[in-house]
Amino acid sequence: MNGSDWKATIQAAVAFDVDRFAICLGELEYDDPFTAIISYDGRFSQPWSRTDVQREIVDISYMEADPTEGHVPVALSNEGDVYVLKDEHAERSKIPGAGILSEDAEGFGAVHTLIVDGHSQYVVGDSRQLYRREGFGTWQRLSANKSREDGYEAEHFGKAISLDGSLIVESVQRPYSAPSAAQLDPKSWENVSPEQFLKMMKEQRSERVTRPRIQRVYHYLDGGFSRLSLPEDCVIRGLYRDPEQRIWLLGVGGLILQGTIEGGFKKVGFLGDTETLFSAAWCRSELFAATDDGLRRFYGHKLGIVKPKLNSAAINRNIPAPMKIQSFDNTLIYFDRKHGVCRWDGQSWDWYEIPPSLLQREFKGLPARQ
Repeated sequence: MNGSDWKATIQAAVAFDVDRFAICLGELEYDDPFTAIISYDGRFSQPWSRTDVQREIVDISYMEADPTEGHVPVALSNEGDVYVLKDEHAERSKIPGAGILSEDAEGFGAVHTLIVDGHSQYVVGDSRQLYRREGFGTWQRLSANKSREDGYEAEHFGKAISLDGSLIVESVQRPYSAPSAAQLDPKSWENVSPEQFLKMMKEQRSERVTRPRIQRVYHYLDGGFSRLSLPEDCVIRGLYRDPEQRIWLLGVGGLILQGTIEGGFKKVGFLGDTETLFSAAWCRSELFAATDDGLRRFYGHKLGIVKPKLNSAAINRNIPAPMKIQSFDNTLIYFDRKHGVCRWDGQSWDWYEIPPSLLQREFKGLPARQ
């Protein structure tokens, strides 16, 4: 994305169809949270609009506002703010108790994922947080638990997808190392040499790695969680349900799992693949995956490079930074954290030209959408 001195990248993105999408531009500035939510609607001659919020947006989707307005973007902040975008302004609601720095935060931590399932909206986050509301109603807490087992942090929910009335939710529980007296008392650092500091860090690291990281996946239905069977050595980064209702779990080291609620999951990827996969889309009767350095086709067991490659001059000079892919009508929509948005028809890549004024921190406006 060119034309900006503001070093923001795409933090969240979603497409509704081939002519409508929204991206959230921001930086990781914890003392000055700010996100520009940029929407594109190709049904209008001036398709762009932007709404700014003083929060760090972590996820975005589309929901039906009402029969006259149709579907509009709805965005989630890590503090549990939910913004429904209408006519270039945002209607905000707050999930009670969610977040870290919010005045009403109850210590459960950040939230990460927003799921729209019909008229229901779900939000998941740290400490097994799960919330739901119907339409524009009140947010209800369905789950939250910050307790931890000996030697582990609290369990944290991360990614989730809907299954038309239920959810698939992945979680992780990491090894815990209690702070030492040196960490808690700043005065104790005065007489610690760099060599002693490195030794202490190595000792704490060795203690931590003796306990494994625990990856789990749950099926949530009617107020209850049932744990699904997974291979032990997996680190999940993305979830996907294809048009044939098959469930895919993507992750580190070329991890591709396919399975069902009833039968659990098995590895179907090639052991020689090393990419980290975090988004997938079914397009032209094939599974495509966004990885840490590009796009891949899944040939049954092996990942292959998508050709022709992205044809942007900026991409040619820089390593691609894929974030998310979606497909509609045999068209693949590609979101790149650093370079913007484009679509692929199977033959060529067509990049959207985002007006430079939209990429500035100080936004002075555009002509009204018409």
